[in-house]
Amino acid sequence: MFLIKYFILSTIFLLSLFANVQLSIPKDVVRGEALYFSVEITGNNISFPNLKTIDSYAVQEVSSSTSTNIINSQIIKKIKKVYSLYPTKDFIFPALKFVVDGKDYFSKKQNIVLKNPEKTISSNFELSLKANTNELYVNENFILTLFFKYKKNANIVDLSFEKPSFDNFWYKQLDNSKQYQEGEFVIQELNFLLFPLKSGTLKINPLKINAQIIEANKSFSFFSNPTSNVKIYSNGLEFNVKDLPSNINLIGKFDIKTQVDKVKINQGEAISYKLEINGYGNIDDISDIKLDLKDATIYENKPVIIAKYADNKYKGTYTKVFSIIPNKSMTIPKINLEYFDKELEKVVLKQSDEINIEVLEDKIVKQVELIQKPEVKIKEKEVVKIIEKNSTKDRVIFFCLGLIVGILILGLYYYVIKYKNKNKSSDTALLKKIKKLKNKDELLKVLAVYINIDSSLDKLIFKLEEKNDIKLLKKDIIIKIKELKL
Repeated sequence: MFLIKYFILSTIFLLSLFANVQLSIPKDVVRGEALYFSVEITGNNISFPNLKTIDSYAVQEVSSSTSTNIINSQIIKKIKKVYSLYPTKDFIFPALKFVVDGKDYFSKKQNIVLKNPEKTISSNFELSLKANTNELYVNENFILTLFFKYKKNANIVDLSFEKPSFDNFWYKQLDNSKQYQEGEFVIQELNFLLFPLKSGTLKINPLKINAQIIEANKSFSFFSNPTSNVKIYSNGLEFNVKDLPSNINLIGKFDIKTQVDKVKINQGEAISYKLEINGYGNIDDISDIKLDLKDATIYENKPVIIAKYADNKYKGTYTKVFSIIPNKSMTIPKINLEYFDKELEKVVLKQSDEINIEVLEDKIVKQVELIQKPEVKIKEKEVVKIIEKNSTKDRVIFFCLGLIVGILILGLYYYVIKYKNKNKSSDTALLKKIKKLKNKDELLKVLAVYINIDSSLDKLIFKLEEKNDIKLLKKDIIIKIKELKL
């Protein structure tokens, strides 16, 4: 703990320009982490420099605070701002200009050196990286294990593990993490599956865990225990990665097989051709396999790769299905698969079987029969005109029936009009008024005085307040008022 505090304090470089301006910049910065610097200015009229970029690095304002003090009856303002940037290499922090109460203040240039993090040495916790090999080929997988060990009584309040980047490696975190105890220590393990993407000497930089611990030597507070943030770094690792043989990108052990659903088809029919590759190694790097067949129409699905880490190997299956419509009998050729076998130290060629497809040609013999049609004689049709004559008796009967029907229709018409007038005359003044109203608010004003007369009517009035469409509800209200004879 003392070494960590000493490291943090020793990296802070405080540059005092004058009493009015204080610029705090860390002297050393850990590679890959943010550089935080702060500016504190005292005065009334304060102007900060434009800090959008510094040496091409984007600058972000992290926090800003302002306080006002009265000294000797004079109001003095104090502003403090904290900024951050992410440098990727050593650089020179430039001189900055500040204007306070009309006076110019300039900081001095400072050389910022990036340092690689060093493994944290502590009796309370330890973070370390281990790999099952350090000599391997490009695309060869290996297991990287992260061990985090800490004392059960270390007063750790919170832990946060920063996601690693693993430059020049493809990786995925495995699900077999575990936690166990050894004596007074609790140990957590995380496993990662890594594949180197290029040859040469590749490095994995130290990983970091941010821990928040309770400071036992600080004074106790009724509201909260004093805590401090501690950065815990692991060791780094180095790997010697060799190239695969020329034009080879697979390493491991694989088998290939193909099959079709039928070998004899009629012309125009399709066959289903399935390709499957099984094995262990970098199966995700199998390139998309195509078929080059003449005299055939080919449709293909995207390949499906299913892989998992089991039995200390990265196993998987590559599957692709084609639909082929041959124009004539043909042979689907062998498909070649080459990979590097590390155990045999040589390139292995695996091939699928050739498959012969027979297309059956349908011979259709068309016989054209000439059928001589007999001559057709068109006979003249005799047109017979039928003239119906109505007698005087029939005319009288039709007239009487028409007169009776007309009298019935006229009587029905007058009955309907009389019935409507009767209903209108039977409507009360309230009903006549309600029927004329088309607005919800006006209808509520009319019905408000009839609340508490009947519970059913009250419910309808309350519903009227909630709904905008009042047509159906208005009809129900009219029926209820008729029942109540209001």
